[in-house]
Amino acid sequence: MQKALLYKFLTIGGLAILLLIPLAMIDGVINERKHYRDGVIRDVAKSSTGQQTITGAILVVPYTEKVTKETSVKEGDEVKKIVKVERYSRKEYFLPEEMTINGDIETEERYRGIYKVPVYQANLTMAGSFSIPKSFRDKKNNPNITLQQPYLVLGIEDIRGVQRNVSLEANQETVALMPGTNTHFISQGLHALLPMKYAYSQKVDFTVNMELQGMKQLSFLPTGKFTQVSLSSSWPHPSFIGRFLPKTRTVSETGFTANWQTSLFSSNMQEYFSGCTKNNKCQSFNNNYFGVSLHQGVDVYLQAERSVKYAVLFIGLTFVAFFLFEVLKGLPIHAVQYGLVGVALALFYFLLISLSEHIAFVLAYIIAAAACVGLLGFYVSFVLRSLSKGIVFGGTLVALYGALYMLIRSEDYALLMGSILLFAVLTFVMIITRDVNWYQIESGAKKPLVKNKVDDT
Repeated sequence: MQKALLYKFLTIGGLAILLLIPLAMIDGVINERKHYRDGVIRDVAKSSTGQQTITGAILVVPYTEKVTKETSVKEGDEVKKIVKVERYSRKEYFLPEEMTINGDIETEERYRGIYKVPVYQANLTMAGSFSIPKSFRDKKNNPNITLQQPYLVLGIEDIRGVQRNVSLEANQETVALMPGTNTHFISQGLHALLPMKYAYSQKVDFTVNMELQGMKQLSFLPTGKFTQVSLSSSWPHPSFIGRFLPKTRTVSETGFTANWQTSLFSSNMQEYFSGCTKNNKCQSFNNNYFGVSLHQGVDVYLQAERSVKYAVLFIGLTFVAFFLFEVLKGLPIHAVQYGLVGVALALFYFLLISLSEHIAFVLAYIIAAAACVGLLGFYVSFVLRSLSKGIVFGGTLVALYGALYMLIRSEDYALLMGSILLFAVLTFVMIITRDVNWYQIESGAKKPLVKNKVDDT
């Protein structure tokens, strides 16, 4: 008799293991669709503009240094002095004393097939000032130093995003911006040749107005000794990225505002910048960014992946409910019927991912869950020979689908919620089966297998 129970458990366990095959196939479909979506994003970036990172501004003052070297050469008894003059081209780099960036991000979604990609146009105003130390300005009086025309550099990750409406004012004078950076550590961007007098100026103020197109992400490398960035947008799903989080931020359904503040004490930018310009070690400098990423709210593929991770748990709990009906009500249920129920549960995930690509995830979840609950409730009412039992089973599935939705929606508390759910289910099973006489289980039992209660009186 005990073998019948063992056989039943092994059969149900084997079916659960076999259902891993279609679940693995569905998980593969989700990953394939996700990779195809990522490929669409890359294609859109190639044909238009990609994510943007703004570096700067940086003031560069080139100069030529003349170095005289004397060597002595002995020719016979006579010693001759040979004077050799060498000239070296050098550059001095200055970071802004302070820099303020204000930006308004206008967004739209571009479609390619069923996929949509968030793109933006950022209207930016960047203002700041450079302070040239006296020790450098005094080089103009050094006969061995020849200062050359200074220029201002602004790094832009994808130069294709720069619109025609870009302007620069330096000390209230309009200066033309040109493509290229004339530096070895910033690959793409703009530069502006400044009047020669700025190489000797104690202070250089600048203002840049720019319209910049990009996709998904806008970030900044804070080169100022004190940098303040303020951004606003109507996009409701921002994700703040980089080494520094906003000092203040507000996020609502109508958009977001965010404000960052950094200094050389917090960013260590002076040291990173020096290592980049002198030793070509630019990784720390380039990693010192912050900004915002325009997420699309709920990632349907991520949530579908989460739901599949809990599929075995979900199918196992459903089989437990099915088995309890069989044990408590004395209704024999064939392994084929368990298998059909399991396949229907697995198809829920396929319905979910296919629907969520076209409609909101929550609506796709409701439709897929309702379809599976309706099908299984109808089927189980005939298997258990009772409409009321089919309705009860369908209600149990509704509760399980509700719990699963809470699990996949929660990132921080998914493990806690899952463990509590398992404990609650185990408690429920132990309570309702506390009077079951497992020794009476036989194949094809026709009546409830409940022990007679012991009279305590």
